[in-house]
Amino acid sequence: MSAGEYLHDHFGKIVIRSQIAIALTLLLLLPTANFFYPTDYNLKAGIHGVSAILAIIIGTYLTHRAIPLIKGMHIRLESLRRWLLAATLLNLAGAISGNWIYMRYRGQNGPRDWILEHVPSFHNVLMEFKEFVSLFPFPLMLSATAMLYYYGLPQQLRRDIARFVGITILVSWGFLMLGFVAGLVLAKLRFV
Repeated sequence: MSAGEYLHDHFGKIVIRSQIAIALTLLLLLPTANFFYPTDYNLKAGIHGVSAILAIIIGTYLTHRAIPLIKGMHIRLESLRRWLLAATLLNLAGAISGNWIYMRYRGQNGPRDWILEHVPSFHNVLMEFKEFVSLFPFPLMLSATAMLYYYGLPQQLRRDIARFVGITILVSWGFLMLGFVAGLVLAKLRFV
């Protein structure tokens, strides 16, 4: 027995949007706290944290747009292009701010020295992995954005291009999550 198609009414949309707003606010409070942490590097850490959280949020949202794209379903390309551009810029901001805070990580008496002294295998495996994996999302998002802007709106998106863009979004999100989780573990182990 089919339950029929469920459509969100006006109240349902308000509830969903309220939940998203609350979750987004709470998530952004985590990196925003870095601005008030008693260290000389709180600005760097705060900017990197906010850009990383926003990149994760938009990247996760884009995965929900990527699946219909891969399946060949109709989606609003103009909206997708704007979201992809925003994700690309946030990934760039995350990479730049990550390299900015990375200078402190490798600096004299920085977290790297502490980690090498206490848990050298952690640095040699996880940190080296994080350094490389965190750089992948930006070029992947940039290539998906460029493809969508080049082959997008004037005519209907070709199926092979749509699949490429969708798969690139998913792969980028995977690298984004790996880098984000490794960064959280690193911050938990020794904060900058």
